[in-house]
Amino acid sequence: MRGTRRSRWIIVMCRAACVLLASLASACSPSDEASLPPTPTSPTLPTPPVNSGRLQMSGRGLAQNGTPVPGALVEVDYQSAGGVSSPPSVCPGVAQFCWLATRTNDLGEYSVEFAPRPWPGRGLGYVYSFRDGYEVDVQWVPTSSSPAVRDMRLRPTRSIPAGASIVVSVDATSSLCTDLEDLYVMDSRCEIVVIESGAGMLNVEARPAAGGPAPSIYWFTSGNYAGLITRLAPGAVAIPARGGTYRVLVAVPEGESRQFNVTTTLR
Repeated sequence: MRGTRRSRWIIVMCRAACVLLASLASACSPSDEASLPPTPTSPTLPTPPVNSGRLQMSGRGLAQNGTPVPGALVEVDYQSAGGVSSPPSVCPGVAQFCWLATRTNDLGEYSVEFAPRPWPGRGLGYVYSFRDGYEVDVQWVPTSSSPAVRDMRLRPTRSIPAGASIVVSVDATSSLCTDLEDLYVMDSRCEIVVIESGAGMLNVEARPAAGGPAPSIYWFTSGNYAGLITRLAPGAVAIPARGGTYRVLVAVPEGESRQFNVTTTLR
């Protein structure tokens, strides 16, 4: 994931830093409002204890069946309390915002060490993992004492064609709701539905499998959108598509576990 993809991650992280400063200054303004998801509010999280030392964090990147995923990117975004990290961090000089990156070994294992400080609305930071052929998994940096363990669960990318349906389950192991670009709904958990669609109006609806309220629906900021995305009803959106791959997130508040039938139509 180097070269152009790594450059894109650097851009993404710088934009994430801008999101952090948005309450202080109008430093970030989306260039394409027609394709942007609604602006989320920052989650209310308990302030973690000040970490008096360095945090050693390790874990594994695992597929859904529990097998290790070697060569997966593992990146940590955090506010630095100072000192050096392993591997070395990149710190653009914005509000002590830093990130570090490594990859899982042949056994799917990774290990990092850094000194975080409490980050308003973000705990001690978040860690995400990705590899080609899998969807991104985003989780909180543990606030437990060092050494800490954070395993990452990578779901293979399995797209459905427009007009098909799929059942998704959202629970405590699901990813935090973010596209690591402009969408950060970090008080919710999400499952990603990947849709291959032609040109037209792509309608997506998520219905609870066992009753209860409809989930929230979000969408990736980047996409081959033809206009403004609209919400038809709770749990339903209409996406003007030019054609391509579209990622929709089915979300529930942190702490809930629910299953949904997701249907799609193209008109």
